[in-house]
Amino acid sequence: MKKSLIVFAAVLSVTAIAFTGCNKNKKASADAQKVVRINFSTGSLCHAPVHVAMVNGLFDEELGKIGQKAEYVQVVEGGATLAEMIGSGNVDAGYGLYATQLQAIENGLPITYTSGIHIGCTKYYVRKDSPIKSVADLRGKKIGVPGLADSSVMNLKRKLMDVGIGVTADNNEVEFLAYASSDLAIALNNGAVDVIGAHDPIATKGELAYGFRKILDTGTDEKFRNEYCCQQFVTHKLLTENPAGAAAVTRALQKASAFVEAEPRLVAQLQIENNLVAGDLDFNAALLEELNFQPSRSLGKKTFDNAARQLQKAGILKSSTNIEKFIETGYIELFGVPDGYVYDKETKTYKELNGSRL
Repeated sequence: MKKSLIVFAAVLSVTAIAFTGCNKNKKASADAQKVVRINFSTGSLCHAPVHVAMVNGLFDEELGKIGQKAEYVQVVEGGATLAEMIGSGNVDAGYGLYATQLQAIENGLPITYTSGIHIGCTKYYVRKDSPIKSVADLRGKKIGVPGLADSSVMNLKRKLMDVGIGVTADNNEVEFLAYASSDLAIALNNGAVDVIGAHDPIATKGELAYGFRKILDTGTDEKFRNEYCCQQFVTHKLLTENPAGAAAVTRALQKASAFVEAEPRLVAQLQIENNLVAGDLDFNAALLEELNFQPSRSLGKKTFDNAARQLQKAGILKSSTNIEKFIETGYIELFGVPDGYVYDKETKTYKELNGSRL
C-alpha cells in the first residue's frame, strides 16, 4: 500500500512539473506575442498614417487596451525590402503599396490585407513636347518605373489592357525600365524613356522641376479614383498567434488615416518636425490634402479583387492560381475592426463606419 502511494505521489510530482513547464511555455509564447512589430519608412508622404499612429500614440493606445505594445521596424531604401523583412520574420504588420506585393503573395509571401488606407499617389508623366497625349498612345514606348514589380507597373498594365495595348508575355507592346526613384525625372528629361510612373512626392517634384505633362493620375482617373493604392497588412503568423493584435494595429492605422484626411496640414507639420519627411510645409500639406485618406475595409477588398482578376488575365498572376481562394485568403475581415473611421477635428473624436461602402 505504501509502495502504491509512493508511486502515485511520484506520478503526481512528475505531472505537476510537466504541467508547470507547459504553463511556462504557454506564458512565454503569450509574452512573445505582446509585441507587434510594425514597418515604417521615412521620406514618404504616403506613409503619413503610420507616422501619425506612431507619433500620436494610436498604435500604443489600441495595443495597450489588450496588454500589448508596438515596436517599429524601418524599411530603408537600398536595404532589405519590405517583402524580405516579412519573409525573414522581422515584421508582423504594416502598410504599403498592395499591388507591389501581389506576385510575392502568390509565391508564398505570408501576409493578408485588412483595410484600405489611402487612394491616389501614383502619376505618369511625359515631357512637355511629347506627342503622347494619353495612355492610348503608349504602344511601343519605353516607360520608366521604380521597379518592375512596383504598383506603378501593375496599375499601368491594367489601364493599357483597357485600351487594347498588349501587356502579356506573348503580346507585349510596351517596355518597362527600372530606375531609382530619384533618377526617374532625369531619365525622362534626358529622353532615356518616353514616360515615367512615380509616387508622390517625387512625382509632383519632377513635374514642377521639369515642366512634365501628366497623362494619368490614379487619384483622379475614372478607373482608379475609387481604388486604394496603399493598404494595411498583417502576417499569417500574427493572425494565427495574435488575432487581437492584428485587429488592434488595423484599427489604429484606420484611425490615423482618418486623422490625415481631416488634418493634412497638421500631419505635414508632424512629419517635418519629427524628421520623418523633409520638404516645404505648404508643398507637403497641399499634396496630403490632394490624396484621399478616408479608410475603408470593404472598398479596399474590392480594390484587391479587381486588381487580382485583371492581373491574372494579363499573365502577371499565374493562370493556375485559384483566384477565388487567392482573394479570399489575401483579404479578410477581422473581428472587432469596423469598415473605417472618420475623425471630427472639432471634437477630436473618431466615429466608426460600418457596412459596405461599395
